[in-house]
Amino acid sequence: MFLKKISNIFLSIVFLFFFLLSGQSKSNQNEDLIKKLSDYLLNTKEISSGFIQINDDFLQEGNFYLKNNRLRIEYKQPNNIIIVVKNNNAMYYNVDLEEVQYFNPKNTVAKLFFNLFYDNNFLDNAKYNFQNNSLSLKKIYEIDGDKNSIEIYFEKSPLKLRKIELNSINGRILFGITDLNYNPNLDDKLFSLANPLLS
Repeated sequence: MFLKKISNIFLSIVFLFFFLLSGQSKSNQNEDLIKKLSDYLLNTKEISSGFIQINDDFLQEGNFYLKNNRLRIEYKQPNNIIIVVKNNNAMYYNVDLEEVQYFNPKNTVAKLFFNLFYDNNFLDNAKYNFQNNSLSLKKIYEIDGDKNSIEIYFEKSPLKLRKIELNSINGRILFGITDLNYNPNLDDKLFSLANPLLS
């Protein structure tokens, strides 16, 4: 009877030991993945991709380009609209209506894309969710004093951006990323803020 108790205690200790080791191993794997994700984002200098944007029930399609703190978004469907953002200046160009407007992008969603790829501290305080072959992170951010949330989804193997979801007081916007191309050597002219109606 005494030997049986000792045996049970020993088995419990061994089980606990392996349980703790497996938990620590998983924790280390998750930390390695977060480091890999951070390196992946910060080492991506240029991106081109297609996207499908769902804003509540409204669907839009287009292309997205990012290079050196410059952003170009081309909406193809249902309206032909181009948005170019550079530093503290941005241009909205409605091709169909031949309308151009300039605005300050400081308190817009565009800032989030720059932060995601160029801010070393952007992933700080993010909450991570690890699945079999996917990883997501959620972060609260402020735009013009209003609290919003961004949730970003990645495929794990190979590590690849798949989806961005924004939730704000203005509603929910979902960007599905397609045909992602890393470091495609984009022409700087693509990010020109010159009025296209005057050229």
